[in-house]
Amino acid sequence: MRDGHDAGAGADLEPVVTIERRRGPGQRTTVNQRADNSYDFVRFCAASAVLFSHHFDLAGRSEPQVPGLGWDFGEFGVAVFFCLSGFLICRSLQRSTDWAEFAAARILRIFPNLAFVLVVTSLATLVWYRNGSHLSAHVDYVSDNLMMFVKGATLAIPGVFTDTLRAAVNEPLWTLPYELWLYVALFALVLAGARHRGAAVLLAAAGIGLAWSLSPRFGEFQIGPLESADLLRLGSCFLAGAALAVSWPLLGRRPLALGAAGLAAIVLVNLVPDDVTVRPPLVAGALAAAIIGLGQARAMSWFSRGGDASYGIYVFAWP
Repeated sequence: MRDGHDAGAGADLEPVVTIERRRGPGQRTTVNQRADNSYDFVRFCAASAVLFSHHFDLAGRSEPQVPGLGWDFGEFGVAVFFCLSGFLICRSLQRSTDWAEFAAARILRIFPNLAFVLVVTSLATLVWYRNGSHLSAHVDYVSDNLMMFVKGATLAIPGVFTDTLRAAVNEPLWTLPYELWLYVALFALVLAGARHRGAAVLLAAAGIGLAWSLSPRFGEFQIGPLESADLLRLGSCFLAGAALAVSWPLLGRRPLALGAAGLAAIVLVNLVPDDVTVRPPLVAGALAAAIIGLGQARAMSWFSRGGDASYGIYVFAWP
């Protein structure tokens, strides 16, 4: 399992959705659903928490802890991202009628931005460190990380950051393969579940939560580019959000009450000893309920006018 300084934000890929509402005979008005909630603000805060936490790590200091959770702010930020991402992507899947268009939207959100930041990071460090003797390593850094979803992230360039406490280059990128493969897994669940997709998602959420709880007994292992400990932790958060999405017709009637219940559950979970088996998935479920429920409030909906900057903060903050 990775240390807290590795926690990064993910590429939360919920598209802007518009709805046409009739105003009168022959008249329609388009409503942007992003203006109806504060999720863009939540994502911005999560990305900022990761950026804040990494400053301590890069300075060689311990990262500050989120009171009551036992996570540093980096771990907390990435958990928030995965909970919210699971919810929003599952909701988008439920609405989608064109699977190819859905997949293309995900790919177009991730890869152009990723390619841009990889090239900029590689060129900037090449020039700053006058690292021409390792030019091929800078080229490999870009090409290898474009394949990180099957090979894992490459986080070092010879000759770069050798004079700093941490030699990693844009370390938070390691989370991207986890999020993409969780998208694929959720897509498969929804597709295979057909009419029972809700039950399939709920069972998967319960299953991965149980696996996370029992994982200390079995040790860690590798699944392609993914480490089991990280996959179970992040997957539990992601599928907790997805479970709320398929339960939204019931739970979404009073979202703020759901959020308040999630906050209360987080407080109560702190009374559960760390070694109790069910504690990890309880934390994931409570956190998902809190941020998704409270995020439905419109108090910060104006924040969406500037677009979603969270992914940009995530991929540019570390270099």
